[in-house]
Amino acid sequence: MKNQSRLFLSSLRMQNFATFQDEEILFDKGFNAIIGETGSGKSLILDALQLIFGMRADKKTVRKGAEFAIVEATFSDVDETVRSYLNSIGHPCNEEVVLKRIVYSTGTSKAFLNFQQCPLSTLTDFSRRFTDLVGQFENQKLLSENYQLKLLDSFAGIQSKTDSYKLMFEEMNSVQAQIQEKSNYLSELQQKRDFIEFQLNELSTLDPSEEDENLLLEKKDTLLFSQQNHETVSAAISVLSENDEFNILDGLKKITRDLEKLKGSKMTDLSARFTECHSLLQDLTFELSGTLEIEYSEAELEEIIDRLDRYQRLKRKFNTNTKGLAELSEKFHSELKDLNQSDSLLDELKKRYSILEKECLKLANDLHKERQKSSTGLSTLLSKSVQELKMNGAQLKYEVESTGVLGKLGLSRINFIAETNPGEGFFKVKEIASGGELSRILLSLRQILSANDTISVFLFDEIDTGVGGETALSIGKALRNVSSKSQVIAITHLPQIAHHADKLLVVKKESIVENEKARTISVARSIIDDEKDNFVQNMASLH
Repeated sequence: MKNQSRLFLSSLRMQNFATFQDEEILFDKGFNAIIGETGSGKSLILDALQLIFGMRADKKTVRKGAEFAIVEATFSDVDETVRSYLNSIGHPCNEEVVLKRIVYSTGTSKAFLNFQQCPLSTLTDFSRRFTDLVGQFENQKLLSENYQLKLLDSFAGIQSKTDSYKLMFEEMNSVQAQIQEKSNYLSELQQKRDFIEFQLNELSTLDPSEEDENLLLEKKDTLLFSQQNHETVSAAISVLSENDEFNILDGLKKITRDLEKLKGSKMTDLSARFTECHSLLQDLTFELSGTLEIEYSEAELEEIIDRLDRYQRLKRKFNTNTKGLAELSEKFHSELKDLNQSDSLLDELKKRYSILEKECLKLANDLHKERQKSSTGLSTLLSKSVQELKMNGAQLKYEVESTGVLGKLGLSRINFIAETNPGEGFFKVKEIASGGELSRILLSLRQILSANDTISVFLFDEIDTGVGGETALSIGKALRNVSSKSQVIAITHLPQIAHHADKLLVVKKESIVENEKARTISVARSIIDDEKDNFVQNMASLH
């Protein structure tokens, strides 16, 4: 019975993709073998999957005469691990996960995850997390010491510890960078301390802000208006009553007295009316005098004008506006504060770095010991597995050495060596292994690690290059073994490998008539049950 995957590729649809016109391929949860004659288009299926997984788009993949090509992959049996990941990146799913690429004839493309457009990197991250492509090019990653170490950590079951170490190491490096940055910053500030203090002193006496400047302008306008009122009212009062040489009230008073001396009812009436005018003007003069009680301060006006002049001078000096002056003042204050607190700031960072360094060193040593302990077991299992894949007498060893220096993967350095010819000595795998041998070594590792790996879908391209006979049978058994825990999709031309598949997908070319012209298309057909056995027998007869 197959183990439940975190997900599995259930279908792949290709429209106007190279020689595929409109094809939907359904996959089995277990081992799917893609077969077909050379040039039939079977490798295009993996090309389409690589496109879905973030490979660079090529306009040549768009079928001739079409404006765009569409590739869409659907994944089923999605577990909570995958759901949680998709929720965290903002692309939640229901029962299925759908990845889609549209490639236009112009060479541009669009990427979609669960029917939402997304950056291409999102598809790449998804594929790296849950799928793995094993082919001639991809085998080269086996030569990377970092990848070798990752495989050992997976075998040892310490991936969570490795992840914790990576986070701690990144934090330590971040603190170290902050120390360097802060030291350089403070050194620069120290050299211009006098300049900072001088500029800050000039700005601090003003303490600039947009609110303050606006308030000053309002006060200035108010005081200037009060000054104008005061001068106008004073001049009016002077004319009415205070001018010693002549004023209107005294003049009216004299006219009234002179009229009172004259006889006749007409003069008496005029005298009374002049008396009334004198009284009315006297009241108005009193009211005008009352408005002079609202005092304005010439000293305050001069002070306000002086502050506004300083605003203008400083804005010209620093080539900025009032908001910029406020920001400069805050900046200089902050720089001076940093200078005054420089020792304590650096001490805190250095203490944090020291703590992180000790924690990283402890965790790195623990990881190194567990890697050394597990390397023997992995070496034994790996040697046995490659021998079963007909690398007769081959021995593989994982040697774990300490670098003595903390790195992003700890203290460990991997020396992956092999003896492919008994008695001839061990050499680095990358120096002696052929492409076919690398494929078998990586397949062996996948067999050993698939139970604990995060990978749910394995894609094998050209895994049978340069092999045949019993070796091909062994590779078929190994692929079937991997498929007991994860989905396997492999391109093969060997019946010995196809025999072990749960499902065969045969790709072939056909001719069709399109717009009165002959066109070539690739089609894929599923071969299952008894038909599969007959088909494999026919393959064997051809080989």
